[in-house]
Amino acid sequence: MLYLFRILSDEEKDFCMDILIDESDTFLDFHTVLQKNLNYDPTQLASFFITNENWEKLREITLIDMQEEDDQLSETMENALLGNNIYEKNQRLLYIFDFFSERAFFIELMNTFDRKSLNPTPLVTSLSGTPPPQLQFMTDDANQSGYSDDCYPSGSGEPDEEDYDQEFPESDYPFDFPPDE
Repeated sequence: MLYLFRILSDEEKDFCMDILIDESDTFLDFHTVLQKNLNYDPTQLASFFITNENWEKLREITLIDMQEEDDQLSETMENALLGNNIYEKNQRLLYIFDFFSERAFFIELMNTFDRKSLNPTPLVTSLSGTPPPQLQFMTDDANQSGYSDDCYPSGSGEPDEEDYDQEFPESDYPFDFPPDE
């Protein structure tokens, strides 16, 4: 059986990707085709989540064995077949591609076909728009802490002569440093 999945991003509204994949393919195959076609770094951690219709996470399928607690089954992408985890049309998945910021693609099963593909799967059948960058780093504009990243007294963000010419009284140093040898 073949599955046709649609992948969307909540960050890039114009991004859309369709992937045709066989039930005998693994989630690692799915992960690999995503990483390769989006030019993402394959060394970054990622996970799939089986979700309900409200995108609430039900079960995780990890890139590496995370040794979950004994009462929870942990399955790796390498060992998890799609056919054993996809149960119904419109099945939903999340693909976490930026572990540190918990950024994800929303994946939905659009159609199934009771035949084999003539081409090797997984196969990207459609790709449009710009995918979000794989990793998102905080910038000065995105600093939500309220603290300034500028530690220079001049306030310029760069050190200048004014910053180096400041004298600090000896009493401002609460620590005794060993004498220079």
